[in-house]
Amino acid sequence: MTHKEINEGNYPNVGRDTLEGANIGRMSNRGRFSDNTRQIVAVTGIGAVTPVGATSAASFEAMCRGENGIRDIPKWKDAGFPITVGGAINNNDLFDREREIADAFQSRKAVFAVAALDEALKMARGKTPTRKDSDMNENANATPDSRAEACREGRGGIFMGVETGRIDIQKLFDMFRISGTRKGLDLKAFGEKSFQYLTPFEAVSKQPYFIPSLLARRFGLRGEIRAISNACSSANQAIGEGFRKVASGALDWAIVGGADDMLDEYMAIGFHLLGALSTGLPADASSRPFDAGHRGFVLGEGAGMLVIEPLERALERGAEPLALIAGYGSGASAGKITETSWEGIHQTMSAAVSEAGVALEDIDYINAHGTGTPMNDPAETLAIKHLFGDHAANIPVSSTKSMIGHLIAAAGAVEAVVCIESIRHGMIHPTRNLVRKDAACDLDYVAEGARRKILRNVLSNSLGFAGINSTVLFQRP
Repeated sequence: MTHKEINEGNYPNVGRDTLEGANIGRMSNRGRFSDNTRQIVAVTGIGAVTPVGATSAASFEAMCRGENGIRDIPKWKDAGFPITVGGAINNNDLFDREREIADAFQSRKAVFAVAALDEALKMARGKTPTRKDSDMNENANATPDSRAEACREGRGGIFMGVETGRIDIQKLFDMFRISGTRKGLDLKAFGEKSFQYLTPFEAVSKQPYFIPSLLARRFGLRGEIRAISNACSSANQAIGEGFRKVASGALDWAIVGGADDMLDEYMAIGFHLLGALSTGLPADASSRPFDAGHRGFVLGEGAGMLVIEPLERALERGAEPLALIAGYGSGASAGKITETSWEGIHQTMSAAVSEAGVALEDIDYINAHGTGTPMNDPAETLAIKHLFGDHAANIPVSSTKSMIGHLIAAAGAVEAVVCIESIRHGMIHPTRNLVRKDAACDLDYVAEGARRKILRNVLSNSLGFAGINSTVLFQRP
């Protein structure tokens, strides 16, 4: 299904005029900010790299077709490792294009983040009157600096969800092997011999701050930098915090999003020991949100990036508002490390709706956290039912993770891109592998395939370990 196909058929191309009289709270300033201080925040650029596509458009089209991005990991499967599948990105062109970054920093998520932001910045360029018409043509020769024109002026910042990286476990084993003795590690030998395995910046590149700082240098972006490392809620919180800064007038623009690469043995065995990962199923059937056969989530990798700014600024410089960010809720339920509390999810969804100033009945779609764990799926379902009451049965709910797995720190960012594409094209992607609902999961999870629907207000949930939850509300501009 292409973007052209998504927009064809008996579906009106709804625009600003069509929704002029709709009660969607688009201009509402109710909630956290007063009428005199709140800026309406627009998204003017999006980019994504996922297991089903190298761009936001390609990823969304694949998701609308219900494509599977979860594959066998050959080296794990061949070795008899307990975890054998993952949402892997196998794109040689992408890594060849960013070979310098991949080699220097040994970081897959750095490559994903650069590619996703490059796409978002190109989309956000607009048509400022000071630029020549010939400069408006998108071409492969455009420099990173020229693509960042949307974020060249005014106060800005980069807000990213990023977790701490890990050194390749085989490399770490080799480092210990050459410096080990019968009594244990020889620290002198380790210090002298490890250099042949590490690049100068490899250890530094594993720190969360490194990715947003790399993006700042790569694209010439000056301003605030904030790396948020709050597990599965990281990217949604990065989007929310950037939104708050722009809405309050503290910043004129922000780059928000997340990137992660979770397919390494250390993380896989760690989540497996917690009993959180899906095992014993074929790759294409392993992620089963809301299904009676759900066994856990599947780890994945990728990145999602958004350019956000005040709506007025976007219109002045000729940029297209793709969507608005209207509300944000974040909190912690103070539970056990693996506990999912429906009350905590209820709280963040309620906060986002309240800040946007819309009625509960005006929520048209929820992109669920939807991990496929026996604990998360019923808890998220219960939270939706408690908050929305009878209207819950009318709200389509679907899980992006059913097709690409759980991107952890990047999950909320990619799902934000999905929400924006859903609003733009009036299309909701399905929940894959939902054959028979869990008895406690009785909502509309869009199991039959992609669905056309005019979307005015969309919620995106991210629910992290330790009960760290967040919700962002997107609106049609």
